[in-house]
Amino acid sequence: MQSLVRAVSRIALVHRGVAPSVANVTMSLNQPNNSNQIRFRSNRSRRGLYDGKDIRSGNNVSHSERKTKRKFKPNVFRKRVYSETLDEMIRFNLTAAALRSIDKAGGLDNYLLKSKHVTEGQGLVAKNRILERMKELEENNTKDPIL
Repeated sequence: MQSLVRAVSRIALVHRGVAPSVANVTMSLNQPNNSNQIRFRSNRSRRGLYDGKDIRSGNNVSHSERKTKRKFKPNVFRKRVYSETLDEMIRFNLTAAALRSIDKAGGLDNYLLKSKHVTEGQGLVAKNRILERMKELEENNTKDPIL
């Protein structure tokens, strides 16, 4: 929609006698600074732990170099992962990359607390449960000091 508005505005400026290069500069001055744009995430990747992976598009290239459109889908499977803080298994839709990241972080709890990719969906729900449990454990430790 914005590109259509830009094109129509550019045509209107050119129609009024403004040079095309000046029209482009005028359009760029009117646009807000979009330096902190958020990357699009599919609904599928919002639900599970995809570690930044998502559906990509590209081409199948045959021997004759004929190109046909295709999709590259992330390697996703349903898996139960153990949370030490909650002391239970939690079921997630995970990618292979997310599993490697969980191992590298030292477990599910550390991954959920430190990863920049956990912003919504199942991951955020589990992260909030872990944070609540950690607060409960901390309160219990301050109430009952060990002598």
